[in-house]
Amino acid sequence: MGFAADLHIHSRYASAVSKDMTLENISLHARKKGVDLIGTGDCLQPAWLKELETGLQPVKSQPGFFALRKELGDAASAKLPEKLRRPLRFLLSTELHCSPAGTAELRGPHHLVYFPTFEAAWGFHRKLLPFGDLNEGRPRVRLSSQELLELVLEHGKGTEFAPAHWLNPFFSICGSQGGGDGTLVGQFGSLAPHVTLVETGLTSTPPMCRRVSGLDGRRLFSNSDAHSLENIGREVTLIEGATDYEAIFAALRGTGPGRVTGTIKYPIERTRYFRNWCGICQDSFDDMTCPTCGRKLAMGSRDRVEQIADRPEPMFPADAPSYMMILPLAEVLSDVLGVDDGSKAVQQQHARLLESLGNERYILTEATQDEIARAGTAQLARIIVGQRMQPPGRKPPKQKRTGDEDQFSLGIS
Repeated sequence: MGFAADLHIHSRYASAVSKDMTLENISLHARKKGVDLIGTGDCLQPAWLKELETGLQPVKSQPGFFALRKELGDAASAKLPEKLRRPLRFLLSTELHCSPAGTAELRGPHHLVYFPTFEAAWGFHRKLLPFGDLNEGRPRVRLSSQELLELVLEHGKGTEFAPAHWLNPFFSICGSQGGGDGTLVGQFGSLAPHVTLVETGLTSTPPMCRRVSGLDGRRLFSNSDAHSLENIGREVTLIEGATDYEAIFAALRGTGPGRVTGTIKYPIERTRYFRNWCGICQDSFDDMTCPTCGRKLAMGSRDRVEQIADRPEPMFPADAPSYMMILPLAEVLSDVLGVDDGSKAVQQQHARLLESLGNERYILTEATQDEIARAGTAQLARIIVGQRMQPPGRKPPKQKRTGDEDQFSLGIS
């Protein structure tokens, strides 16, 4: 069995996240996007965790996976075209902001933590209560990265850990704004060998990561970090031969029997933090000084990787999976139609394509040019198939950059 897994999203209980991020809505949009396995996000927030307990039920044949309870699942499926009524599995996930005493507001790395059971999630919730306010969906805890990892390792019970969005300027272990020396040892000390999985985030690509020898032996995975429904599935990890929680994480680490067959990533040049970012003007530039307000810019991932890389070219493991940079369907339609991706024209065409062809991932990565042309237009078909053929890292047409992973303190989603 194959899964398109998006294991990092947020709920409406996290800062700067859409209030539409409810369990039912997440389910609907994940299936529209072609996601098969999705993280719940924010599972240590008590109100959300109780909602998850009410709305989800364990899948007995797939330990650690959850599905919508039948009545909720039936109601959600009734809102979808027949082609989109496919199984969706959830697993319990959260993001934590490590912020020891004295850490500035826009500093401190974020990390991902996963749990196989509600019991394990509630147990870790209780463990963290002395260190922060867990009523925030993405809680800021007064712990260093090493201290958090130590708690995860002590917790056991299948609890999994990964640093989030590796090169985010503000909230990552290697970011330019407080990311330390850019090494795992610098963040995790003697526990660094226990960090075996790293999220690329929208701010980095596999070749960028593989220029840093400190990530050798660590596996990469990609997720959407969605703060809104339309961004679910914009990045996913493709996994085959893993049918439960334990097997998924074994596959992500490369310890089998399942395996990661690839990742689908959002084009990095369209992301907010690839170039150098001005939080005042809400724009990014090539230089380190904002040409509009004169403010010193936060260094983006393109320039930051040049500071921390210790080899000029990436060095991939022999079994490294492939990756593709693919624009979401609404943005492809936006480019074709010359209108905003939230416009009525884009929404109508998007809905027609899903009803005719199936989920968005199928349309973008598998549907034939003839299929797309019959359901849409010949121009749209050429563009969709053409972007599959482009080498990763191409320069896409200039347009407004997407909201990237976390910069919630400035109200940016």
